[in-house]
Amino acid sequence: MGVTAGIAATVVGLLVAGVAIGWLVRGPQNVQAVQEAPESDTSESALIVGALVDRLVASSSTLSPEEIEVLVGALIAEAAGMSDSDIESMVRQLIADARVKEGGPEPVVAVAEAVTPSVVLVTDPGVGQGSGIAFDDEGHIVTNAHVVGDSVDVIVTLPSGRRVEATVVGADIRRDVAVLLLADSDDSLVPAVFGPSDALRVGQTAVAVGSPFDLNRTVTAGIISALGRVVPSYGCQVGGDTSALCAGVSMIQTDAPINPGNSGGPLADRSGRVIGMNTSIRTEGFLTANIGVGFALPSDTVVLVAERLLAGEPVGTAWLGIRGESLTDGRAGASIVEVTPDSPADLAGLSTDDLIVASDGRPIGAMDTLRADIQLRLPGMTVTLEFIRDGERLSTVVELGALDEFLE
Repeated sequence: MGVTAGIAATVVGLLVAGVAIGWLVRGPQNVQAVQEAPESDTSESALIVGALVDRLVASSSTLSPEEIEVLVGALIAEAAGMSDSDIESMVRQLIADARVKEGGPEPVVAVAEAVTPSVVLVTDPGVGQGSGIAFDDEGHIVTNAHVVGDSVDVIVTLPSGRRVEATVVGADIRRDVAVLLLADSDDSLVPAVFGPSDALRVGQTAVAVGSPFDLNRTVTAGIISALGRVVPSYGCQVGGDTSALCAGVSMIQTDAPINPGNSGGPLADRSGRVIGMNTSIRTEGFLTANIGVGFALPSDTVVLVAERLLAGEPVGTAWLGIRGESLTDGRAGASIVEVTPDSPADLAGLSTDDLIVASDGRPIGAMDTLRADIQLRLPGMTVTLEFIRDGERLSTVVELGALDEFLE
């Protein structure tokens, strides 16, 4: 714990001071660029830095001093391209202590006690209800877009039991995220600590808090059952399967029981950090309640979209510009069948028969995985795609376009 704290303190100091070190971890040496990379998007740099921090902290006890130096160097080099606001956000994440240091023999109890003060009940009179998470100390609440629908004003019940009005600041139905602003609050509401979702592992403890069936502040526990499950978004219900509002969203699957009313509430790890927003459940036949298959939107996506909404920035659907398919010969990846002329993929040098196998270093197992990965991002962001062409592994940086503009 001391090593990790020391590393975090060192990294924070270096970030704040703006120090740049000349080492950079680039991955396999046989990967070469198809074209010159465009200027990196600051939000994308933030994601890269976050991944490096996760790797550094998770492996600190087994790394040699030389390896730590290289990783810190890579982190600082990437951070050099970030904006001041991105660096500030990253520093907040680094120094934000987990609410639960040691859960003892009852870890779920400790998580529940830590997370519950950040959870609210969101009620849209005459329509329905859901849950919400305290996003910051300025009275902003994040919840699912389908919880508020088309409403402008809703009622929020605070942990103290007091009911206050809230205004919908903005909503992204493609990724099912909405931001509310409370008219008033009290000391019972504590902003949640959002942890990175890149480092999650299948089988780790997951705790859900929310208000299923109007049972406020209900706590359930289970594990993360799977990662990267692609689920149709709320936008598909609103605009139809072929509209720009429809996206296949990469979700965290959990068996922690969640039911109608849990939507918008937190899924937390055993340290009390929010790792996802409970969003939907799988049902079969006449069943409308939980059968052990629930889905949560990753915390990284929740934070990214919420910050965009608060800044008044666009949250359209990102567009790559390919038609692809999954292979049936045992190879993982997304095989490109067609590239749209002058699309982001075309400009980045991708072509028919390329097999995309990784996105920003994360494996791409099938076409639906790639689709979900792209649609979690926003227009204007960049992504590094690794692909196989004629037996050679290559990479290229793609600046994603806006699907809305392409469909016009």
